[in-house]
Amino acid sequence: MNFLRLYCILFSLNAFSHGTVTSIDDFENLNRLINFPDTDKYHVVSADLHTHSAFSDGHVWPNLRVAEALRDGIDLIAVTEHLELQPHISDIPHKDRNRPYEIAFNAAKESNLIVINGTEITRKFPPGHINAVFVKDANKLINIDRSRQSEVEEFIEALPDDLIQEYIDEPWLNDAVLAALWPIEETLLEAKQQNAFVFWNHPAWSAEQENADKVLTNMHIELINKNLINGIEVVNGLWFSDEAFQIAIDYGLTIIGTSDVHGLIDWDYLQRPDGHRPVTLILADKMDENSIKKALFKGKTVIWYKNELIGLEENVLHLVNSYLKIINTSFKAKTNVLVVDIKNTSDVKFVLKVNDGTSIENGASIFNILPNTTTSIEIGNSLSKKVNIGVDVLNAYIKPNTHPSTILTNN
Repeated sequence: MNFLRLYCILFSLNAFSHGTVTSIDDFENLNRLINFPDTDKYHVVSADLHTHSAFSDGHVWPNLRVAEALRDGIDLIAVTEHLELQPHISDIPHKDRNRPYEIAFNAAKESNLIVINGTEITRKFPPGHINAVFVKDANKLINIDRSRQSEVEEFIEALPDDLIQEYIDEPWLNDAVLAALWPIEETLLEAKQQNAFVFWNHPAWSAEQENADKVLTNMHIELINKNLINGIEVVNGLWFSDEAFQIAIDYGLTIIGTSDVHGLIDWDYLQRPDGHRPVTLILADKMDENSIKKALFKGKTVIWYKNELIGLEENVLHLVNSYLKIINTSFKAKTNVLVVDIKNTSDVKFVLKVNDGTSIENGASIFNILPNTTTSIEIGNSLSKKVNIGVDVLNAYIKPNTHPSTILTNN
């Protein structure tokens, strides 16, 4: 517990609040392949842009991140170690902050998985934690200035006595404090120089907000206005924030959802009913790194979290209308009841509510369209095989507490 206290003091973060270990009793029928086909307009890239390994505060080797991604069927992962924190440095004394990316990249060479270099810039709130992905050299995003050693000593002396006694001899402590003293704006300017995509991590997380009056501070606004922050995590692991969603809308930030996995993906998601990690669905013109990065900067993203789609209206409706298609209509014999077959080519179980008075035969105004299959509904008092059904998509969000609407049609 003392390590958690110290980490919160240094970086306003409880390192082990992600990836809590649970038992895995049964691997039978495990099917976690994530399926979001390309649309007529875009390549739909399923991405996890926030992962950790034992090179920072994670608990696995980088090649396992690749194995998990391949099993989950996602298209892209970013390896994003904490720059400043290396609690395993006695066992993994490696100074090259690009090394975990290199290991993961080499492990994925024989597959179609895209592995990109990234890092988590770890600071006390504000600004908190910030990810930079598509970086060229993570080493240039850390600056350990030995001339500021006196500030480290003052910082450590101010710690509670029990923490000083327990951690004063840890080999990572001194450099972790030194690295965190480098001004955040200078760090982000270096990321911008590398043409990295930068996003603010878990902004409403209670561990960072414990002593803060508000999530969005003047510092954040200044960094956003200087184009040093391009996106924001609306979903992080099992956590979702309406406040972060609204900040994204208000300030034109790209909407991001990640696992922020530290242990095994299975520990966090295997036994959940939805059974998958959260991912960012990136709507890219091509399936290559340059196009994917361009799409991120343009805000062409939708989060898939649990069984929900979260994003800007244009992006969410593009996916909904691409994945739901009426493929057949036919009248039941000697009736005016029209059977409508709706094919869903995605992993989402769509929850739809009729909003235009269309009479669903069983009297329900809310119905489900099951994933990766065809679902039939019956419409009463129909005069034609032509169908236009106005619906609200109840498991999609285009702003906090607001669902998108669309029309299911075969016209």
